[in-house]
Amino acid sequence: MEKTKIKGLIAATVTPMEKNGDINLTVIDAYAEHLIKLGVAGVFVCGTTGESLFLDTEERKKVAEAWMKFSDRLKILVHVGSTSYRISSELAVHAGLIGADAISAMGPCFLQPNRVEELVQFNKLIAEKAPEIPYYYYHIPTTSGVNIHMPAFLEKAASEIPTLNGIKYTSYNSMEMQECINYNDKMFDILHGHDETLLTGLVLGATGGIGTSYNVSAPLFNQLLQAFNKGELQKAVDIQADANKLIRIMVKYVNAVVGIKAILSVMGIDCGPCRLPLQNLSASEIKSLENDLKTINWL
Repeated sequence: MEKTKIKGLIAATVTPMEKNGDINLTVIDAYAEHLIKLGVAGVFVCGTTGESLFLDTEERKKVAEAWMKFSDRLKILVHVGSTSYRISSELAVHAGLIGADAISAMGPCFLQPNRVEELVQFNKLIAEKAPEIPYYYYHIPTTSGVNIHMPAFLEKAASEIPTLNGIKYTSYNSMEMQECINYNDKMFDILHGHDETLLTGLVLGATGGIGTSYNVSAPLFNQLLQAFNKGELQKAVDIQADANKLIRIMVKYVNAVVGIKAILSVMGIDCGPCRLPLQNLSASEIKSLENDLKTINWL
């Protein structure tokens, strides 16, 4: 498979839910139009921000299907990761059938592999179920607990997983990220996974990023991309600092997943609560969030 590189911003989407915890697919139309208007290049569906491992297999399929309606205007990347390669394989087959642009899976967070060989074989079993779709390994060690050296993973996986297109790299290890970007004459697409350091990723050679804050901050980050591409580095630094004011507020309220759902709701895209065991914000916390957003002129 010819390898391609994604340019621009991919929003890590939330999964809209009813107050009782059921998924709410009716919100996705308005949500997608909101993201298109913001100027994102695509969406990363049912990832960490989308509470993926809190959803059952059928729910994840339904959410992915709902997003495919917008595949003519957004790249649709579907996260299929789980603790079982068999569940992930089923989701990979489904993503192939509905025509997703790419699939991705994080390392298994239960009895995590500590050798590159097992991680490669785990991903191989998933990727081979969707042989026509680019595959991204999702490296997020703080969430999955899988912290295998990614350059070693690429070296082994390059010959084992023909559809491997790159890594969704959500780690602060910039040295390792640069090694992945430069591996075999920049063979793979290494997507930057931390919005708060997107500029660092661009300097190291990344061309695209997947992030939670892009659900609301994409216009500002698109300005950052434009400044960087024009060589206006100080301007890009200043924009990153402005964006990080929002991100600091987002992570202040429990975590980024809870925070972004609350921010979306405050800004008019009501995606409901998070599913247990995540903590949802009280009315007073929502009011505090609104005040914080006003202090940085986001409301």
